Amino acid sequence: MEFPARKALAGLGSAEYEALVSLREAVSTLDVELRSALAAEDRARVWEANAERRAQETRFAFEVEAFRGLASAAVRCADELEVLLWRYASAFTVLGISILERLAAGGPPLSEAVVGRLCEEPTLAEFERAVAVPVDGLLNREEEHLKLYREERRKLLDLVETAYECLGDAAIEDRMDRAAAAGARLSVDHPTYMDRPWIGHLDSLVALAQQTPNEISRVLKT
Repeated sequence: MEFPARKALAGLGSAEYEALVSLREAVSTLDVELRSALAAEDRARVWEANAERRAQETRFAFEVEAFRGLASAAVRCADELEVLLWRYASAFTVLGISILERLAAGGPPLSEAVVGRLCEEPTLAEFERAVAVPVDGLLNREEEHLKLYREERRKLLDLVETAYECLGDAAIEDRMDRAAAAGARLSVDHPTYMDRPWIGHLDSLVALAQQTPNEISRVLKT
């Protein structure tokens, strides 16, 4: 999605604008690289399967081990990229919604200190609060589009509930109650041996984050 021109976001403070640009670049690049890593894994699995068939007819099949190692490396790379993408896409989302909120309230531009804090990975509670903000008073959209936004945010609230359940799982040695989990940052606090709660939700999160600057631009036009 194309990022609005500076003129279209003239109502933003310089810190707000520069932070949106920076996070957009980070999220867009990480999203592309994650897709590349996943594609590399798929290719390596195909090459490995083909090599295993050929190995039945030859004394040497070093490529089987090589392609298996390549697939494993791609999996590790994708895992790390998912963590990074969550970290920056969640921050991008919270920052964008915070700017929409201050525009709706008619407040002054957010300070550099506030913007800087919003650019950090949000806690689970901070993320939950942001995606739970009703869209009706934030977006300059018709009801048809608002319904779509509500549905996308509902899915992200499902992600939040999944995260609370994971962090509070009785099987975890350092399980957290809901109050403690609210202050958790998923990139560092979620157990690495459990499925990440954002599985199946990253595409929706990235889409929401990337379209928010355009929604800000629409609001500023009114």
